[in-house]
Amino acid sequence: MEVAIDRDSVHAGDDLGSHATSITLDPSATLRALIEVIQGAGYLPGINGGKATWIIWSSDKPIGVLAQQWPAPKLIVPPDSTVDQYFGNTEPRLLFRYWCQADPDEVFSNIKTGNEPPSRF
Repeated sequence: MEVAIDRDSVHAGDDLGSHATSITLDPSATLRALIEVIQGAGYLPGINGGKATWIIWSSDKPIGVLAQQWPAPKLIVPPDSTVDQYFGNTEPRLLFRYWCQADPDEVFSNIKTGNEPPSRF
């Protein structure tokens, strides 16, 4: 299965080209495994200071947070769902929104309760 991924730019010079790409993996892989593949591929840039926060979006809604300082992402959807189960009949697509150095625990807490994430600045 091919999953389209894209991400925000992290600074002005980072927006010269598209960040859109795709990851191909077995449809029976879990969402956790998908995120781990993306992390392991170095797709998301590391930020000086080591505290970048990314909100993971799917189908126009946040599904989790990935923080540079965390060993693993936190998802508000079942992380052991298979990619095939989770995306179903929709186009498999993830967007990583750069939330600067906002506290990832606070960001996760807000999206988990359905609230807007705190300001990224």
